[in-house]
Amino acid sequence: MAFANKLKEILSQKGLKAVDLARATGLSEAAISDYLKGKKEPRGRQSISIAKALGVSLDTLWETGYQTDESPLNNPKLKQMSKIFQSLQPEFQDFALDFVKKLAELQNK
Repeated sequence: MAFANKLKEILSQKGLKAVDLARATGLSEAAISDYLKGKKEPRGRQSISIAKALGVSLDTLWETGYQTDESPLNNPKLKQMSKIFQSLQPEFQDFALDFVKKLAELQNK
């Protein structure tokens, strides 16, 4: 699948519009439009920004096929936790990270 089609698919799945992605990434609406039309493809940093804003891996965004089913990124609990974490405001994300770190420390004692 071409990058433009994959980007359209992910935006649709997440109920987002090009303008939402532009705001979330700091990229121009024109650049996002060009990516969606297949006129251009993002380079490294732009790809990372897009993947991060969409909450997907670069592999998912570009469909490289490098991820395997054994990848920790395919763990359903990790995916659920990631969705919850991303829905939190930044100050609550910091709190959640600190809490998880403390749980890990307790487990390792």
